[in-house]
Amino acid sequence: MSRHVPICEEALRDAHQCLWSTRMTNEMMLPIASVMDSVGYDAIDLIGGAVWDVSVRFLREDPWERMRHVRHLIPKTPLNAWVRGQSLWTFEVFPNDVVELAMERLFANGIREIALYDQFNDLRNVEVVVAKAKSVGIVVRGALVFSRSPVHTDAYYAGKAAEFVRLGADQIIVKDPSGMLDVPRVRSLVPALRRVIGPVRINIHSHCMSGRAPEVLLEAVDAGADTVHTAISPLALGPSHPPTEWVDEQLQKRGYSTDLDRDALHRMASYFRYVCHRWRKPLGAPMPEDPLLDEHQLPGGMITNLRTQLRERGLEQRLTEILTEATQVRKDMGYVPVVSPTAQFMLTQATLNVIQGERYKTVPDELRKYVLGYYGTPPAPIAPELLERAVRKGDRFVSGRAGDLVPPALKRVRRTRGPFRSDEDLLNAVFYGDEILKPLFEARTTRDYAQFYRPANALSDLVYEIARQPDISFMRITRGNALSMTFGET
Repeated sequence: MSRHVPICEEALRDAHQCLWSTRMTNEMMLPIASVMDSVGYDAIDLIGGAVWDVSVRFLREDPWERMRHVRHLIPKTPLNAWVRGQSLWTFEVFPNDVVELAMERLFANGIREIALYDQFNDLRNVEVVVAKAKSVGIVVRGALVFSRSPVHTDAYYAGKAAEFVRLGADQIIVKDPSGMLDVPRVRSLVPALRRVIGPVRINIHSHCMSGRAPEVLLEAVDAGADTVHTAISPLALGPSHPPTEWVDEQLQKRGYSTDLDRDALHRMASYFRYVCHRWRKPLGAPMPEDPLLDEHQLPGGMITNLRTQLRERGLEQRLTEILTEATQVRKDMGYVPVVSPTAQFMLTQATLNVIQGERYKTVPDELRKYVLGYYGTPPAPIAPELLERAVRKGDRFVSGRAGDLVPPALKRVRRTRGPFRSDEDLLNAVFYGDEILKPLFEARTTRDYAQFYRPANALSDLVYEIARQPDISFMRITRGNALSMTFGET
């Protein structure tokens, strides 16, 4: 009997985060959700840090509502949320009471699995999340952020994986946000993990930035990995993930089984091509080669955003200089993995160094807190030059768990900003100020997402789009020997 290889789908989370600046709305997701539930996925990613923040700030869609709507339409396939350790879905470090309530409300709103990571791979910062998630019935996929450096050896990752499993992780994910894995490395890394975690499932989550990810997934499975993460083809490649249909086909050619429904995959792909056309979103495509990628290791979305910001200031010609400087800043920061939020710290500092013409002339407060230990322990010692410029008189270095450095928050927020209609709104208030939540709550009362519960199909989509046109006021459908449609102004 062929070995079964489960597949986790990234279309509703990481794929649009990479390709569409995280702008997929509930209106785009819900019509295809029931089809996605029939594909046979191991899990479907739905929520993560950038998805959460963009949903609230720019789309005016409450992430808790998104969970409930999608769970209604996807009752069988587990929904997964990515969690940034003690920071949850933001760049802040939250106290333990906030983290524990968040895990309770994730489960109550339909999330059955979490992919949990810390930006340093400092597993002290995931202890509370693991314990609480397990207690409420959530499956924990412990994610280790992959990075290339003298520190990040196979032995390093094997030790971290064993520690994650001891904490209670049900699975391990190798999270490769910039496509740094290659075939030789995955052939050595997967067996190294297997030797220390035994039968615990190994996931490979790799982006296509370098173009290596499709072959990496296949070789990882050959080396003993259990689960791969992919994206439906219109939302694949580029800074996103390998195409689901291609990976499924190639795995079957190698003698593995996935049990995915090919007809349902075809319907998904057709639907998301329509979404790209309807909302003028880019289709996924291979990225041009970046000769500096293996040095700076920055995810594609961050480079795209940086290029846009530099262009607005007439500084786009300095992009290569900044990316080169980012390589040095990363080294000085202790070879930190290039993932949010520390990737933002690294890139901001590199930009300041280049624009100001002096290394560490200005060190932002976030990086100063990083140096002082408020986010955790970096993989390697911080460079003396950065320490000298970042630390001020009277600063205090800290150690221990980041969550223990901040006081409990729920009672204070209830007292100062309550009452709240739900614990979800209490958590929203912990994450955001009233100036952000007011428009979110106003939009929440005026939208009827149930109208998008209708299954996606060509005729209903056509009728829906015609009805949206301001210059069409009537439509008539007649059926004789053939179906005909008439529409126009009255």
